[in-house]
Amino acid sequence: MKPLALLAIAALTANFNVLSANTAEEVTPLLIGATVPSASIANQQGDALDLTDVLGGKHSVVIFYRGGWCPYCNTQLNELASIEDDLKELGYQIIAISPDTPESLNVTDEKHTLGYQLYSDSAFNAMDAFGIGFDHRRRGKLPVPSVFLVTPDLEVSFQYVNPNYRFRMPGNLLLAAAQSGKS
Repeated sequence: MKPLALLAIAALTANFNVLSANTAEEVTPLLIGATVPSASIANQQGDALDLTDVLGGKHSVVIFYRGGWCPYCNTQLNELASIEDDLKELGYQIIAISPDTPESLNVTDEKHTLGYQLYSDSAFNAMDAFGIGFDHRRRGKLPVPSVFLVTPDLEVSFQYVNPNYRFRMPGNLLLAAAQSGKS
């Protein structure tokens, strides 16, 4: 095969994430400009939904977090709640996704005062579609904590992905990115 053809194949498949990475450092997240693919998730009642239907037609902040058991995630969820009104005023909906079961989402929701929706990706469909799933040596499959801004036509307009689970995007920076994305 010609080198140019190999390069084209590599470019086309670079963000097609079917399997998880072996480590958090090896994930290949969706890039800015990519289209969010279809992925099945569940709401807190356990109803299956397609992520593209949940996101479609709205500016969205999509947060992937490790689970309600993670203290860093709980801090992030609370900080997100503190800027929720500002994000909504800008026209954004907030979607927070974890590998927790719908029942576990309800426990997390009861611990916090959240006005936004938590979704279950216990089948790891959305994590893999976004290219942020990896195999954790002790906890099984997890997402690298991530933030994506998605346009109404399902295009990624911003992303923050940090393999070090201790570092999360501060709320003020997320708000600035959201404001920038709307101007």
